[in-house]
Order: sequence, then structure tokens, then C-alpha cells
Amino acid sequence: MLDGDGNLYTALSQFFASVADNRLWEEQETGHRSLPTADLAVFFEMVREPLHDVRATTFTNPWVVAGLGHDEVRICSVLASLWDINRYGTEAVSFLARFLDASTEKSGFAVDLNEGYRIQIEHCLNGAVKDRIDITIETRTAIIGIEVKVYASERDNQLFDYSEAITRRAELMRRKHHQVVFLSPYSSRNTDHDVPHISWRQLSDLAAMSDHTNRSGWLINQFGEFCRKLGN
Repeated sequence: MLDGDGNLYTALSQFFASVADNRLWEEQETGHRSLPTADLAVFFEMVREPLHDVRATTFTNPWVVAGLGHDEVRICSVLASLWDINRYGTEAVSFLARFLDASTEKSGFAVDLNEGYRIQIEHCLNGAVKDRIDITIETRTAIIGIEVKVYASERDNQLFDYSEAITRRAELMRRKHHQVVFLSPYSSRNTDHDVPHISWRQLSDLAAMSDHTNRSGWLINQFGEFCRKLGN
């Protein structure tokens, strides 16, 4: 269906170059232009299957079909579930490890996660409603809080308050590492406090590293595609 390397772009380029050469030759021999209809028929047959595949994947993203839209609560719930080993197995662990390694000061999270971890959404860090952060991940050595935004803006000192709250929780639970991460299409407007920022496009790139040949990896990959334009 494609060229020898399976490259549609190369195949198209070769076809149109062939059309141009044939037109020039026919014009020189006959004095008029004509389109090589046989080649055109081959071309349309060649692109039929690739176009069908593109159309199928474009309109069947399960997270688009689920109608997540820009609902931050539902998006957080799906993201947390995709990081849950009990739901999505080792692909969930790998996806979460990539996210934490990319967005925090600590590295090598795969080791921590393989020793066990817990995910909570809408978590009041120390029992106070004002300290309720969208997602928390707790391992044997670390507590990571993730504040999620799509279009909504952060309130005054929101990330600073969360950082203080997560520090207190880490002290109480004797965790060596603690961090707040801002998952948003834009950086924090509060430049006085250093909170790592990761964009939805970056999250999409991390999701794309999943093994799409199995169900869990494919669903994570599709979620990444859904997230690619969030907030844009």
C-alpha cells in the first residue's frame, strides 16, 4: 500500500513526481497535456487503507467519546486511574514514574513505586478543606501533590499554601521527599515560590511512550492524545 519503507509521504512525493514527468513527456510528443488515469487509480487505491486508519483513530478516541471536555474533576479522576497499578498494571506504574521523574526534583521513582504507593484525589492533606489538592501520590519515601488546571486560574497563594501543607504532612509521616507540581497549560502567576510546572502537552508526550500494543498502554496513549490540546 505504501513505499518499500512504509512511508506515505515518500509514496505521495514519488507519485506526483511521476505525474509531472508523464505530463511533460506527453506534452512534448502530442502537443497537449493529459493526466495518467491508470496511475491515478493506483494512487487512490494505495491511500484508501491509510486514510481509513487515520479516520478510524481520529474519531474513536475513548476519552473524547466519554465526553471529558474541560471538566477538571473528571480529567483528574481519569488521570489518577491511569496511574493506578490495580487498574492498568505495569503500564500505569511506568506512566506515573515518567511523570514524576519529569516534574519533580527527585529521580528514579520507578523503584519507589514498585515498593507500593497510594493515589488520592481531592485530598485534604492535613484534614483541612483549604489544603485540598487535586491528586496526591504517596510512596514509602515521598509525598507528591498535583494541582490541576485546564482553564481555571489559581487563587492567591494557592500553590504556596499547598507546599506548606505538604511539608507538614511529610514531617508527620516521616517522608524524606515532598513536592507540589502544577499541571497546567500555563506557568504559575506566583513567581515568589518555586513550584515545578508541567504542561498538558508534556503529559501527552509522556503518555505517548506507553506500549500501545496492549489495552492499558493504548488507553494511556489515547488519553495523552486527548490531553494534547487542553487549555489551548
